[in-house]
Amino acid sequence: MHKLLAVSVLAATLAGCWLEDDRPIVWDRHRTVLGPISMKSQIAYIDSALDRVTLLDLANDQPEISTTLIGRRAVVAVPSPDRHLLFVITRGEEAIHAGEIDQPPLLWVVDTVYKDRPAVAYKIGSPFDRIAVAPDNSMLVTYFSAAGPDEAGFFRNPNEVAIIHLDEEPSDTNPTLKTLRSFGSVPEGITLSPPMAVPGAPDADPRTFAFVLSANNLTLLDASHPDRREVSIRLDLGGAAVLPREVVFAPHTASAYVRSDNARDVLQVLIEGVEPAAEGANDFKPVLAELGAGGGPSDIAVYDDPSGVRYVLASTPNTGEVVVIDADTAQFRSIPIAAPIDRILLFPTGLDTPPTKALFASIGAKQTSVHVLDLVHIEDPLTQASMRTIKLDKPVRDVVPVPGRDLAMLVHDDARTVLGLLDMDTESTSPLLGVGKLDSYDFSPSGSHLIGATPNISRIGFVALDNLHPTDFRLDDPPTRVLSTANAKIFVDHGDPLGHATIIPSPTATRDDALVLTGFLTTNLLDQGP
Repeated sequence: MHKLLAVSVLAATLAGCWLEDDRPIVWDRHRTVLGPISMKSQIAYIDSALDRVTLLDLANDQPEISTTLIGRRAVVAVPSPDRHLLFVITRGEEAIHAGEIDQPPLLWVVDTVYKDRPAVAYKIGSPFDRIAVAPDNSMLVTYFSAAGPDEAGFFRNPNEVAIIHLDEEPSDTNPTLKTLRSFGSVPEGITLSPPMAVPGAPDADPRTFAFVLSANNLTLLDASHPDRREVSIRLDLGGAAVLPREVVFAPHTASAYVRSDNARDVLQVLIEGVEPAAEGANDFKPVLAELGAGGGPSDIAVYDDPSGVRYVLASTPNTGEVVVIDADTAQFRSIPIAAPIDRILLFPTGLDTPPTKALFASIGAKQTSVHVLDLVHIEDPLTQASMRTIKLDKPVRDVVPVPGRDLAMLVHDDARTVLGLLDMDTESTSPLLGVGKLDSYDFSPSGSHLIGATPNISRIGFVALDNLHPTDFRLDDPPTRVLSTANAKIFVDHGDPLGHATIIPSPTATRDDALVLTGFLTTNLLDQGP
């Protein structure tokens, strides 16, 4: 292996020459490192003491290290759906001691494509600890989890959110801070829709809606017009507590489908246009309908057929059925299945190819079988539904699709040492046995290899998914996390607070091809002011 020692590690050692009273405050601050986070061909780390994002660009043979300054005390970081942008919330700081500065909570947008651009900061007003991003990267919503970030602060408004339009500069109106109406519950999650044009609305432009999920409530907010009032939908009118869990969208019909715990059916939310009651009022209303067989859905999936019609699959274990719903017409077809299904996967997995099969599994019941349904012409009631059962030797604890392949990884034990690969073309399975717990794993971008690691073994395991041939790669130190980048390089993080990683060029590379990088989280440390 080739080993590189970041120059700044030596510089950090020399920093001890400062007198204790004169050294920068960063040496005494509490430090938390967020990451690694995969960003296409880059790996990102966020340092809460140094107030910066460190990017390792693995596009070339030699990694390039760059840093971007952000605010103080990072709380949470998430990538954009296309992994070009990194969003970081920083708590800020109240200046009390020497070297501290007054800084409010901020949302930072780091462009990892144009690394020379400084990060853009939006004043969000509160140290939120959750971020929901629109599928088209046009906007995001920050909010509090049910537990909140920590004990810091005197008051916390758990129903406050901040709506940020990312295509607009920060201003007094961007972000928009709102307190959502509450019926005694707080947000459990927020999902942003793709752009949807509302039929019959005076404003014909597509817009993004935020669906706020909380106990017994579903709240709709026109995120494109955040100054307008939200619409709340009570879900517990029948008496039982209902918790919405999942939302899938049919943007062509401006509708969404919601799966909830303790609900009788899938809830359809159709958004229709209305004349606003006053200037600045909403020009839409939600129209609700319950769809299904009265069984309480445990999982849902959505897909478009070759003609562009959107369908929703829902499993209803209470009635022993799988329901196929036409999202445009709300017509549905029920297919009996005895197993208590709670996981639905669609194959092929690519967005450009309509799925032809659905895989059903019973994760909670740990059954020793999975089921496959043909989706071609499934909407035709005259077509015989083809549901097939695949028997397995061991119970199924998890099912993970392999990206870009008609393969599913089956996990058969809680320690993740016994695996299986299900070929969706032949509907056959092949076993894989591990020497340790699969604590971290990833797939190569083309789906050619499964890559796995366990913290107490100084090796990385590879499985070639074309022929299931296993190989391993010896490391100098135990791994804590393994990631596969968009250009098929393998990044192994060793958990060192100064930065310690092994970079493997490809799954077939040798140790002579690998690179060990040490101290990269202290790059240019002495060039950074207090």
